[in-house]
Amino acid sequence: MDNKQQLQECINECESAQRHLNNAMTKMNNERLQHASKDLQECINECRSML
Repeated sequence: MDNKQQLQECINECESAQRHLNNAMTKMNNERLQHASKDLQECINECRSML
């Protein structure tokens, strides 16, 4: 598996985690969850820029 495939797989996993986090936030919204979601989105964006 080359680096681009690994990056894409990582992005897919992060996006999945973010969906789960967003679902949790609909049930229980707090600052920690919002901060985690923001950090995860920044990570996804950074990984996409490396593709």
